[in-house]
Amino acid sequence: MFGLNFGPQIQVYYLIAAWCLLCIAAMYAFTRTPLGRMCNAVRENPERAEFVGYSTQMVRFIAFCTSGFFAGVAGGLAAIHYEIVTASMVGAVPSGFVLLMAYIGGVAFFIGPIIGAILMTALQISLSDYTGAWLLYVGLMFVLVVMYAPGGLAGILLMQLSVLRSGRLMALLPAYALAAVPTAMLLAGTVMLIETSHHLLVKSAEGPAMRLFGVSYDATSPLAWLAIAALLGLGFLAFRRTWPLAANAWHQASAEAQRRRSP
Repeated sequence: MFGLNFGPQIQVYYLIAAWCLLCIAAMYAFTRTPLGRMCNAVRENPERAEFVGYSTQMVRFIAFCTSGFFAGVAGGLAAIHYEIVTASMVGAVPSGFVLLMAYIGGVAFFIGPIIGAILMTALQISLSDYTGAWLLYVGLMFVLVVMYAPGGLAGILLMQLSVLRSGRLMALLPAYALAAVPTAMLLAGTVMLIETSHHLLVKSAEGPAMRLFGVSYDATSPLAWLAIAALLGLGFLAFRRTWPLAANAWHQASAEAQRRRSP
């Protein structure tokens, strides 16, 4: 039809993109309906929703059916994209990966799962080309988000939105920059620890020589493990000192933004 057979990848791409945007609009419209708002109420406090007079079982049933509809659209598009459907596509791993996307992005915000899906897909494509331990990084990210950022990445971004609107974000940049240094040290130490351990445990047949961050070193060298310990130890100590300063600066900027909005 219209010269389209969805054989070339560019046609498949625009087909998936069109359905994705259409489903996003439909999902957002659903969240603005009374039923969509009751879904949020049942998720947050089902007892109170029952006292108001709504059947939590019926609300959950309709929400389950609606989610199944959109999942069916995604499954049909996946069949067109991959041109094959195997038992692994309905296994626990793809379902768990979707949940990781939602929680890392932030389930309390509409844009949260979208951010999580974009980030996780990008990590899956990019990290898998550089390291065989990319799933470990995804798991660590999920644990850190659940422990320290329950609102997900969307919650962190929206926290800065009020400060940005008040014009106080520039005042936070020095505190954020100060806290970014130990964060980068911790991140570098963690990556070095994971990659060095992965090389010794999984790629031992290739020998102890490896390359990371553009530097070649011996994975069995005491100096390498001393550098890992120094990055992790010094980064953790500096992190505990600098991040409270950044948190206090954000609270002050947020309070100032609230005072400016109040009449």
